[in-house]
Amino acid sequence: MRKIDFHCHAFPAQFFEAMHQLYPGTIEFRHDGHGGRLALWAKTPLPVWDDEARLEDIDRAGIDIEILSTPPVYSRVDERAPEVCRLVNDALAASCRRSPDRFRALAHLPFSDSGAALSEMARALDELGCVGVLVTSNIAGRYLDAPEFQPFWAEVDRRRVPVFMHPANSPVYRDDEPPTLLSFPFDTTLSAVKLVQAGLFEHFPAVTLVLAHLGGTLPYLARRIDLAFDSPGFYGSYPKPKQRPSEMMRRLYVDTALSWNRGAFECACELVGLDHIVFGTDYFIRRTNFMERTHEFIDTLGLSPHERELIYSQNAARILNLNT
Repeated sequence: MRKIDFHCHAFPAQFFEAMHQLYPGTIEFRHDGHGGRLALWAKTPLPVWDDEARLEDIDRAGIDIEILSTPPVYSRVDERAPEVCRLVNDALAASCRRSPDRFRALAHLPFSDSGAALSEMARALDELGCVGVLVTSNIAGRYLDAPEFQPFWAEVDRRRVPVFMHPANSPVYRDDEPPTLLSFPFDTTLSAVKLVQAGLFEHFPAVTLVLAHLGGTLPYLARRIDLAFDSPGFYGSYPKPKQRPSEMMRRLYVDTALSWNRGAFECACELVGLDHIVFGTDYFIRRTNFMERTHEFIDTLGLSPHERELIYSQNAARILNLNT
């Protein structure tokens, strides 16, 4: 059965080198003990991208196509963002050209300037062949329901290009736990709710938004969020959405990455439906079992062959236009 991994990461050497030069102290280069290069970023070891090594990994795991992204590009959003986004897009596009049947890439945009973001979107989609756009749950502390992002959503709507939201650390997160454990899924949840309640799909009905990690905690909390809508006076002076939130949330897509829990999966199915779930593994560190563990989990859910095919490939191929 064909497998399209919607959620996997690539960190080009050019990106790490640029960040090391532009923002001294951000990155510390190391080796992984197997001959590969690592960049230690926010205490997390990120491997330098290697086309051949990744091809070996996905062949072993039975993955047909990876959709590549580089979320740390949004950790700095300033006057250097156009340069950094351009080199990341160019590097990923080069890997896609070398292995067009195995790799596709998402576009990374310089949100420091709306005009520059739209210009790079056009270049990445029209010239480089990117199949979607990557955003994070907040862009350097700014959430995507803010007015400054309206031109972006309008262009996404016009082009009918899918957007993948990867979590970012919350701008107010303070704890001694790794942020990926709690801050990431919570920020995905907050960001998605803010967009839904701000009327994203009412204003831009052609937008396709995919959330990482089964949508954070959103499937579990959706009915609780509805309680506010159904209780007169609950919102007080806060803006109240025009529709029941869970009804609008059905427009969202989610991926399966790092969500190996039947209860969580069933919550997601109830909220968005099987036709809005895409296969994703969050693979980026070699010798981890994220790919194998994800498809082993899916294969134990008792789904029909058609339902498994929807998740593994058909849903992603449809929204990414990979069947043409």
